[in-house]
Amino acid sequence: MRTQQSENENKEQLKADNDGKTAPIPFYKQRAFIYLSIACIALIVTGIAAMFHKNYPNVNFKNLAAEFVSHDIPPGGNRATLTLANGKTITLNEAADGELAKDAGTIVRKTGNGQLVYEVVGGDTENKGYTYNTISTPKGGTYQVILPDGTKVWLNAASTLRFPTSFVSLSERKIELSGEAYFEVTKNAKHPFKVVAKKQEVQVLGTHFNISSYADDSFVKTTLFEGAVKVNNLQATNGNKVILKPGQQSVINHRVITVIKADLQEVLAWKNGLFIFDGEPLESIMKKVSRWYDVDVVYEGVDKKKLFDGSVSRFSHVSKVLSQLELTGDVHFKVEEGRIIVMK
Repeated sequence: MRTQQSENENKEQLKADNDGKTAPIPFYKQRAFIYLSIACIALIVTGIAAMFHKNYPNVNFKNLAAEFVSHDIPPGGNRATLTLANGKTITLNEAADGELAKDAGTIVRKTGNGQLVYEVVGGDTENKGYTYNTISTPKGGTYQVILPDGTKVWLNAASTLRFPTSFVSLSERKIELSGEAYFEVTKNAKHPFKVVAKKQEVQVLGTHFNISSYADDSFVKTTLFEGAVKVNNLQATNGNKVILKPGQQSVINHRVITVIKADLQEVLAWKNGLFIFDGEPLESIMKKVSRWYDVDVVYEGVDKKKLFDGSVSRFSHVSKVLSQLELTGDVHFKVEEGRIIVMK
């Protein structure tokens, strides 16, 4: 049992323990302090928002996230237009699968997986004539073509390929490219395969390679994956030529041609359904985004030469691609209908 003496001793000890310490704050005062803190935080946030609005009057930060999503842009897909020798055009993504045309002893078929196939019918004696067809992909479109000799071509967005409907009566297999394409060429030593692209000519016998020759780029890049190719710079007065080995890339900029070691994974990222940026300038990245998502790009006070790294699926909406770039904190995007605004 506790005694009066022990209770008095406990009180004295408690008094001694509390000496020099701040008394507990009553609950009603704690609650007032919390409300005051919330009010201060709200005031600070409002001030920051006002500062950003003053510096960026055209940006509605309150609705920016919702606006970004509401104007999000889906990825491209299998879309292309085929122009026949008689001038008839066929929208391939709208055409039914099966036979589309027959010309110069060649049947043109569309398969169900975004592929156009040219099949030569009859023997050499029955196929002495030829005509030209053209396949074009729009912004946001890709397509695969199997040429009459069995060569496989993958076209990137905003690209055009012009080719004969039959190679039987021709001494060489020459085609014309604008844009970007990956080739797997069927070997035929008697009939060399040539690609003319933006004042360069690439000659092969049988090999795998990629050419990027967009009109709005100052360069033409040819990257070799397998075999060997000879690249002839048609702009050079002295007929500048180089022979590439697997893993090498030729870069033609005006009259100058150079050979460098290629990043094969980055070069073929588009065909494999990826965006891969490895120290790539912002302007170059946004050209790819513009071609694939069919949008215009507007720059507002941002360094277009700023380098970025990243990797994201080409099958993602544009918001995911742009979010990867925004992670650096060096650039910001506003997505509107039909265009992307690039800001600091």
